[in-house]
Amino acid sequence: MGRRQSHSEEFRNSIRAKILNRGDRTIADICEEAGIVKSTAVNWISSRGNPSGMKKQKKSSKWTAEQKLKALVETQSLSEAEQGVYLRKHGLFSQQLDEWKKEFLSSMDATQKAKPVKDDRDQKIKSLEKEILRKDKALAEATALLILQKKVNLIWGNSDEDEK
Repeated sequence: MGRRQSHSEEFRNSIRAKILNRGDRTIADICEEAGIVKSTAVNWISSRGNPSGMKKQKKSSKWTAEQKLKALVETQSLSEAEQGVYLRKHGLFSQQLDEWKKEFLSSMDATQKAKPVKDDRDQKIKSLEKEILRKDKALAEATALLILQKKVNLIWGNSDEDEK
């Protein structure tokens, strides 16, 4: 069995700080660099209770739709390292963000596919359009009859003029 080493509190605090602000590095990388076992570093962090700046994990069901949307907007433009810090700070997992994004997009698709609600005005507009079409046809027919009447008068002569 290996010999158990005792590390100073200052060293433990520096390892905790490196892990909590690690960016895109893994805990294993930091532990290997420092020459300690990963489980030891994890124990140091958990022995402190809830690390400062890190909220206790909220269940995604307790997040309101507004909070979920806010989290999606805030993390959208972050780099992977910044996103990791944000997730740890708010007690989230990247899978939760992916799930929320899918929920949001599917709800947007559903609202776009919903048929518009028809009301009395739509029916009134439709009947008025029909009436306009009917009147346009009647006007076109009357115009055609007048033109034909003028042509008949030109060809056969004006019967009104003969009577005078």
